[in-house]
Amino acid sequence: MEPIRFRPPLYQQRYDFVKSYVDTYKPKKVADLGCSECSLLQRLKFWNCIEQLVGVDIDKDTLKRKMYTLTPLPTNYLEPLNRSLTVTLYHGSVCEKDPALLGFDLITCIELIEHLEADDLEKLQDVLFGFMAPNAAVISTPNVEFNVLLPENPRFRHPDHKFEWSRKEFQSWAMKVAGQYNYTVEFSGVGKPPPEYQDVGFCSQIGVFNKNYIENEESISKKKKYSSVYKTVLHVIYPSLQEEKYLRQTVLNVALSHAYRIKSNFLHNLFAEEDEKKTNRMDVENKSCIQSNWFSSLQTVQTNEESTCLQPFLEGDTIQVPLEILFAISRVKELCGSLDVLRNMLSGEVTLSSDGNTIVYPLENYDMIGAE
Repeated sequence: MEPIRFRPPLYQQRYDFVKSYVDTYKPKKVADLGCSECSLLQRLKFWNCIEQLVGVDIDKDTLKRKMYTLTPLPTNYLEPLNRSLTVTLYHGSVCEKDPALLGFDLITCIELIEHLEADDLEKLQDVLFGFMAPNAAVISTPNVEFNVLLPENPRFRHPDHKFEWSRKEFQSWAMKVAGQYNYTVEFSGVGKPPPEYQDVGFCSQIGVFNKNYIENEESISKKKKYSSVYKTVLHVIYPSLQEEKYLRQTVLNVALSHAYRIKSNFLHNLFAEEDEKKTNRMDVENKSCIQSNWFSSLQTVQTNEESTCLQPFLEGDTIQVPLEILFAISRVKELCGSLDVLRNMLSGEVTLSSDGNTIVYPLENYDMIGAE
């Protein structure tokens, strides 16, 4: 028998299953138990619905080695996220109760339970479904029936596995747990077998658990009184447009870059007839003469209120860029929401006209061809 090759790889299919769930149900708070190298967390941090992302693992060294993959990059400060995002990694056992994992929308256990001894598995199910009590949980584990298709037909796929269940065994355990803690469970999987071996089922079997009740405040309050046992390895808050300082910074970057471009294009179009090659050969005396003529020509350009409301214009010795032009840019409008907010953001950062309706650029900052 030829080796089974999964496309995409099996681990990627498991992550894609979780991402598909996130796409459908939009959970805001997500935790991964047994997160190991944080591969799933790395992928989930890009989902716009997620505002809190947590990983828990017993291997502190691995968490420290991989935590850099979850820290903000310089680009995150240049382009902050639209939503708030907090990422936390905890060193600790998934079999211990810690109030840090209360109130989550989704908790995943991807290829975790098979690494636990029977006593620890029993503790985990009570911690996960009895204490953490997320709105939903996704648990994946190997399907031992698929092993006949693997090279050398191994008893266990990994030396650390304490068991590997058949579909019947996994479903029996999951149904019992669901009934005990008032959840419903649906079964699926990833890693399809070849067509001629459909009877062995998926390579990885998956149970999706959904909570059937709303927990009362008294119960939650009691749980919050538990002592924290997890040790924080990483806690980062990503730059977000929900924070005033990052919103202002982004508005300034976007609006002023457009304003500069609009002003520069206005000058370029105004003096397009200038012979650039000839200008570059001018000596200092000729340049001074032409610069005088250039400023004179600026004064001859006439504008009126109706024609300048949505275009830059000259007024005295200034170029003025109306804020309405900037607010018409979709990204600026999305960020600010109103022209007044844009005006307040720009105030104190650039020179505005007395009525606050235009950005004012003085002409003395330009040479005779209108370039800075």
